[in-house]
Formats: sequence, C-alpha cells, structure tokens
Amino acid sequence: MKFLSARDLHPLAFLGLLLAMATALPTSQVRRGDFTEDTTPNRPVYTTSQQVGGLITYILREIFEMRQELCNSDPDCMANDDALSENHLELPEIQTNDGCYQTGYNREICLLKITSGLLDYQIYLEFVKNNVQDNKKDKARALQSTTRTLNQIFKQEVKDSGKIVTPSPTSKALLMEKLESQKEWSRTKTIQLILKALEQFLKVTMRSTRQN
Repeated sequence: MKFLSARDLHPLAFLGLLLAMATALPTSQVRRGDFTEDTTPNRPVYTTSQQVGGLITYILREIFEMRQELCNSDPDCMANDDALSENHLELPEIQTNDGCYQTGYNREICLLKITSGLLDYQIYLEFVKNNVQDNKKDKARALQSTTRTLNQIFKQEVKDSGKIVTPSPTSKALLMEKLESQKEWSRTKTIQLILKALEQFLKVTMRSTRQN
C-alpha cells in the first residue's frame, strides 16, 4: 500500500506533514480520526483508510531500520523469530479469536484489541526510548509518538470506548521496574523482542484495516 514517500523526512516532521494532508482533504471523502497526541473533542481531523495504511507502513519501516541498526549487521539477529516464543514479557499480540483475521472477522472486537494493544505497547516503547544510544533516541521517540497517534485514530472508530483496556499506573510502574532491572545485555535483546512483536502486531493491524 502506498501513501506518500516519507523516506527522506525527519521522523518528527512526518506527523506535521500527515496532519496537513489530512486537514486539506474534503470531509465528504474521509472518515473521522484524531492525529493529536491528546484527545481534543473540539478539534477533529479527518483521515482516509489509505492514510492510515500509509502511517502503519511508515512505522513498520522505522521499526525495520531500527532493528537493523541494533543488530549491527548480524543477519542471524534479524532472522531470529524464535526468540519471541522464549520471552516472558507478555507482549501484546493479535490472535485468531480477536476478530482481526478474515475468518471470524469482527470489526468492533478487532478495534478493541488493536487500541488496547497499542496502549500496552506505549510502556514498552518508553523502555526502548530510555535504553537506546543517543543517536537512536530521535527515532525511538518518533516511533512512540506515531504509534500513539495511530492508536488515537483507531480509538475514534470504537463504538464503546469504555471497553478499551487501559493499563493502570501501578501495572505500568511494575512493568517498567521489571524491564529496567535487567542486565545490559538482556536489555538489548528485550528491545529487539519488543520491536519484532510490535512489527507483527502492526502487520496484522494493516491487514485488518483492508477488510473495513
């Protein structure tokens, strides 16, 4: 799916361009979404499904590039999908009973899973941002911001937002304490696990949006 070429944009400049494009479109051609980091009911913007797909594509590219950089040209590092099954982080994943696959597709259940999952990923991405080298912090910050933006868009589509599972401050603090307590070499592996799991989560999310 092609949206626009953002390859040469600074990561933090991408949201501004995306917002400008969204608000420039006639409202008769689009559906409601929210590109702001905070939910401001009086300031709606509008997005097309193609724009949502473009944003996911952008995030996936950023994840892939960051994983490559973290692997330091080690091909086995990128190919090691088995590592995900070995972790005990309970990273959010979309399963067959979450209504996002073609068989058994249920739009509302799927949206609830996506929004709840992306909320859970925010604490993991905070850990990533805190533990990458300084030259990668801008990319990690942009990844967290764009993922939060994507979640705000999907939240606008949920009929009953009260059903969205929001992690409590206590659970977030305990998870961060668990993540930060790891030794340095384990943190590097954990970052890779987080990015790989988020990549898989977003790929299923993208496929599900094409069924709307």
